[in-house]
Amino acid sequence: MDFQLNDDQKQIVELADTLGRKEFAPKAATWDKNHEYPYENVEKLRQAGLLGMTIPERFGGQERPLIDAILAVEATAKYCGVTARIIVETNMGALGAVMAYGTDAQRQLVAGRILEQGDKPVIGMTEPEAGTALTDLKTRADRIPGGWRINGLKHWITGGGISVSNLIFVRFFDQGQELGIGGILVDKDHPGFTIGRVEDACGLRGIPETELLFTDCEVPDDRVVVMGEGTTGFKKLMDGYNGQRVGASAVALGIAQGAHDLAVDWMQQRKAFGRPISDFQGLQWMMAEDEIKLNCSRLLIYRAACNARGLPNNVMLPRMAEASMAKAYTGHASLEVVSDALQMFGAYGYSRDLPLERMFRDVRMFQIGGGTTQAQLNMISRGIFRQKFDLRK
Repeated sequence: MDFQLNDDQKQIVELADTLGRKEFAPKAATWDKNHEYPYENVEKLRQAGLLGMTIPERFGGQERPLIDAILAVEATAKYCGVTARIIVETNMGALGAVMAYGTDAQRQLVAGRILEQGDKPVIGMTEPEAGTALTDLKTRADRIPGGWRINGLKHWITGGGISVSNLIFVRFFDQGQELGIGGILVDKDHPGFTIGRVEDACGLRGIPETELLFTDCEVPDDRVVVMGEGTTGFKKLMDGYNGQRVGASAVALGIAQGAHDLAVDWMQQRKAFGRPISDFQGLQWMMAEDEIKLNCSRLLIYRAACNARGLPNNVMLPRMAEASMAKAYTGHASLEVVSDALQMFGAYGYSRDLPLERMFRDVRMFQIGGGTTQAQLNMISRGIFRQKFDLRK
């Protein structure tokens, strides 16, 4: 078992770190303050080859393993969590589901938009009454000649209104008969598809969180990625989502590592009682505990990425249990690490003159979005006791 990065992976980390430090960090506060999507960063990522790294070569990508994309995410997140999320969502998430279960035409369409335009595919899951209990979703697609008519509402959808490609979770019906939950691609400007409320989010404010509204939105058959096949269609979509969870964990880890690094530098400069505060054992122990948390998070994330298994079309995505463990632990640990880092700066850390308060707000999302910590623990525990994941008992 080798825990060392190879030369190619070291180059990816160096590239992402350099871009993050020189290009992304200086404007990270601007994207946050203005709720502005960093289009200029997207183009820099695209030119650097950090978008669509996992896309197969026959669709124009590099066909890199998931761990390579995770390394780029982690290194970038130290400087800008929003930009790191863009790497996640152009390498996993909706892309993973389309690459595993979509048609060649669908895969080429989504891949081309990422690689040529820097599009960030949306995964439209959550609804006002279907968050953690996602199978309560009500958005429906009814059979019409040659396609489907979609009606419903999604909310807290990351990148809504920004992204061209939108993979929407729907409940399929044919002549009133429910077929199950599946996924269908809807383009941003498709008739009947509009953007509703934009949330005033606590953190990660450079990517909008929006409502998606569907009113008699008619979509052709060739846009169905996963058909509702009883419970099978939903399971396929969630298999694709495991990559997103590992990617989100890597964003949280990167933010925490960035905050920790800032604190280490500060503690060696800041003096109290005539000596650097890094000399005080109480603070040293806090930082040591945080170093352990960072490394435990990293090992869980890297294991989940490296153990990714083959789905259809040679798509490699993590197992649910390993993805859930990575997300549950990292979401909690990263918030503690960032909070401790802010503490080392005292009142300075609480000021918006420094990035710590933004990093604290950003990292808080990762105990909620993509499946709450509690939901991940439920899934892990059911694996321990070999129980079906079903809370409707």
